[in-house]
Amino acid sequence: MSFLGIALGLFILAIVIFAIDLMIPSGGVLVAVTGFLALGAVVFAFRYSFQAGMAMLVATFALIPILLWVFVVVWPKTPMGKRMIVAPTPAGKFVWSDAAKTGGGEALIGQIGVAACDLLPSGYVKIDDQSYEAISETGPIDSGKPIKVTRLDLGRLVVRESKELPKPAVLSEGTGLDRPATDLNIESLEG
Repeated sequence: MSFLGIALGLFILAIVIFAIDLMIPSGGVLVAVTGFLALGAVVFAFRYSFQAGMAMLVATFALIPILLWVFVVVWPKTPMGKRMIVAPTPAGKFVWSDAAKTGGGEALIGQIGVAACDLLPSGYVKIDDQSYEAISETGPIDSGKPIKVTRLDLGRLVVRESKELPKPAVLSEGTGLDRPATDLNIESLEG
């Protein structure tokens, strides 16, 4: 068999191996084999004659964009491509990371809290004794500084440093201890 026959055989084998790679994912191994086979085809074509080598080199370089087009356009439509590339499904409703704590992040927009740690620019904030993941939109915020929630973005609260202080927690809320004694019909403890 002549060098030209070997070159043509390697070139055809390279195309077949590339087609197999479209059906069987190999992590790039079969693509590398395709490249080596094409290189071998060019080498053997040059061993036959300079004109045959140049023709094989041009054919190889002309085939590269065609193979890339097949890989990008045709392969995703094959059964293997459909299994490998999962089409994104749009979410019906935005869900943020701490939704289980409040039932919805929209209720926290405008709330005042405190940075639970240094926000550089992300970290945690406390609002009404609950911790939430947050990101600062104005740069670093030191731990303990008051913050205000401005919006929700990518599953986190977006906050900025605030001049307002958070409302102090009422420890006796609902127990009646936060009301005056006259409202509770209790006599004065003074004499």
